[in-house]
Amino acid sequence: MLGLRRFLLLLPFFFLSIGCGKPPMQTVQGTVKRDGKPVANCKVGFFPDLSEGEIINLDRHGFGFGLTDQDGNFKIQHPQGEEGIWAGKYKVTFVAWVTSSGKPLPPETKPSEVQGGVVNLFPDLYEAPSTTKESVKVEKGVANVFNFDIKTK
Repeated sequence: MLGLRRFLLLLPFFFLSIGCGKPPMQTVQGTVKRDGKPVANCKVGFFPDLSEGEIINLDRHGFGFGLTDQDGNFKIQHPQGEEGIWAGKYKVTFVAWVTSSGKPLPPETKPSEVQGGVVNLFPDLYEAPSTTKESVKVEKGVANVFNFDIKTK
């Protein structure tokens, strides 16, 4: 009987020690350039790459987003607020809205509300995971640094 009590007492600690839930986040960072020049206020999106028939498991895979600074540097953040994303293959999207006169939009501005319309600095194919040419593999335990230079000319 004492063995059973001890077992039942230690059982919760066993489950806590093996862990549960989501895999660890991997830090992802890099730069975005357009024709060799850094792009500020570019929204960078990492979306699961399903092009090879991979089945997505939302408990083990996720999305990530980042915003470039003045020098084109970004860090990816998971939508739940954690820095990084899970290891796996991703399609990468780029959106940097400017007004029709070329003035950059502040990140919080909704493009649909801008008088005169907006233009993405990047070709349309880079706006969606299904059409972007850029893909990466985020790996466990390594520096995941991705530097993109999108050619438009």
